Amino acid sequence: MRAPRLMPLLSLALLAAGLTGCTVGIVDPSEPSQKAPTQEQTSQAPDAEKETPEAETPATSGLSADGQEERDRLIAAATTTMPCPDGPLTADGAIVRVEGACPELVIEIDAGVVIADDVDELTLEGSGTVVYAENLGVVTVTGSASSIFWSGATPTVHDSGSSNTLRKG
Repeated sequence: MRAPRLMPLLSLALLAAGLTGCTVGIVDPSEPSQKAPTQEQTSQAPDAEKETPEAETPATSGLSADGQEERDRLIAAATTTMPCPDGPLTADGAIVRVEGACPELVIEIDAGVVIADDVDELTLEGSGTVVYAENLGVVTVTGSASSIFWSGATPTVHDSGSSNTLRKG
């Protein structure tokens, strides 16, 4: 009778042991790759020389140089190029280029990329999605782990999701 009780406990212990030390990180595609400091780096003497990253040179569009380069790369890799759609974008995992001005753009994509120009009202309901836009008026985000980057003036932002990155650049 003891063996059946031992199996669920053993399974739970193995699961807990397997999950110990797991971490999740959100990567900002417009930022240079940054690795977590090693134990050796964090325990250096205070007067030790430290490398400082080079200053980013802003592109003419208002995005950082890396952000503009990534936007251009994603435009070239777009699986769909279209004018402002009448309904929501729903192609999970796709790279969608939306050309021209949009009064309203609703994105219900998970793990995708949308590159837009000017959007008056942007709604992002998907998770794990990256959006690049030139100018945004109002941004509403309900999903999680997504990133929205713009190059114009800072929009009005409503973010009820979690772990989202919303910023100029």
